[in-house]
Amino acid sequence: MDIIETIDLKHRLFLSCRFRQMHLNISDYTFANIYLFRNISHYQVLTKDCGTFISAYNRQGQNYIMPLDTPQTCSPDTLKRLLNGSNFFFPIAEEWLPFFPANDFCVSSDDSESDYIYLTKNMASFAGKQYTRHRNHLNQFAGAYHPLDIPLGADNLHDAMTVLQRWQEESITQAGKTDFAVCGEALQKFQELALWGTLYYIENKPAGFIIGEALNVDMFCLHFAKASKTYHGIYEFMFNDTAIKLQPQYRYLNLEEDMGNKNLRKTKSSYGPEQILKKYRVSLAPLTPER
Repeated sequence: MDIIETIDLKHRLFLSCRFRQMHLNISDYTFANIYLFRNISHYQVLTKDCGTFISAYNRQGQNYIMPLDTPQTCSPDTLKRLLNGSNFFFPIAEEWLPFFPANDFCVSSDDSESDYIYLTKNMASFAGKQYTRHRNHLNQFAGAYHPLDIPLGADNLHDAMTVLQRWQEESITQAGKTDFAVCGEALQKFQELALWGTLYYIENKPAGFIIGEALNVDMFCLHFAKASKTYHGIYEFMFNDTAIKLQPQYRYLNLEEDMGNKNLRKTKSSYGPEQILKKYRVSLAPLTPER
């Protein structure tokens, strides 16, 4: 019998353990992303005879299924039944594609859904021609300000909300809808979601913050970076400082996707990604007369 459950905090331990076991580099497979976007993507846990999956909807309103184990655990016939002829599997890692026979399934990808992966040591050093502009901005920032960094926690989440509110006021005139509400909930449930972050102060005023979580033993995923544009170079400083903090433990940083936003794509590309990680869609192949 199928069981369908709406995503809730009670699923954190189960899903977090499952994600770690999968050892994927795809940012979608983190509990914070699943939980915080539960009302936008309508995430649900599906328990089927052949395993557990997550059902969700993308920005185009299309339904997709996220496997919570290698597709090898299901037969091709079972995988076909799961799709109901209309939805698709997503996000599928490249190493999983051989489990979907080409005569039964179609594979596609969308660049706007790809993750940006960086070497932590590159972001921690800003060395080389690729980082000339960012290095200049970082040096200008260091010459103008003397920031203080404090780990995010219960004692300073109010200050982080002050940063978020100011960021929202500066951003809303440029782009209508923002992730203000989602980021706000991440702050409100920072401890329950087992997140990690740093809050930055300039002249004793909260100026910016970064929030993320481990994706696996080699990669850390940055979910939110918010700051006031009043402080020129603060984003370079926050990314650089975060990379320095994380470099001893994590080889890679995942800054997630650009969602087709040209400004985001330009900014994320400027930091010299080591890899643009494609996330594949797998749907049923169209029926032919012979079939």
